[in-house]
Amino acid sequence: MNAPRNVLLVTNATTDAEIAQIKQVVARVAQSHLAIRMSLVHVIPTLPTCYFNIPSMVLLAERYYEEAKQSLTYIGNFLDIPQSDQWIITGRARSEVLRLANSLNSHFILASSTTIPELHKSFMFSRKMQNPTPIRTIAQVGMLDAVNQ
Repeated sequence: MNAPRNVLLVTNATTDAEIAQIKQVVARVAQSHLAIRMSLVHVIPTLPTCYFNIPSMVLLAERYYEEAKQSLTYIGNFLDIPQSDQWIITGRARSEVLRLANSLNSHFILASSTTIPELHKSFMFSRKMQNPTPIRTIAQVGMLDAVNQ
C-alpha cells in the first residue's frame, strides 16, 4: 500500500449527501489499495471581543462552538475519522484552513460549494500568496482518485 494521502475536509455547511458521497469515494479508493488519511476542520468565525460584555454574544460564541463540536462528531462518526484528526479553529476561514493544511501536510482540501468562495479569496486583493494545496468542492470529490495517483 502506498503512503497515505492527507485530505482536509472543511465541515462548515456540508450536507449529508456530500458526506455520503465522500464516504463512497473513500471506500472505492480503499478497494484499489490506495490510502487516504482524512482530517476534519470546522471554522468558527471570529467575533469582536469588544462585544463580549453583552451576554448574548457569549451565548452566540458558545452556540458556534457547540455546533462545531456536533458537526465534527457526526461527520467523524459517519466517516470513521478518529477524534485526534478533528479540529475546531477560530478565525478567518482561508488563513486558518491553509495554516492547518500546511501543518498537517495535506495534499488536498475539500469544502462545500458554499465555503469555497471564502477559501479562494486572496489576501488584501493581491495574488502574491499562492496556495500549493488544491482546494476543491465536494462535488469534485471524484478528484480524490487523481490525488492518489
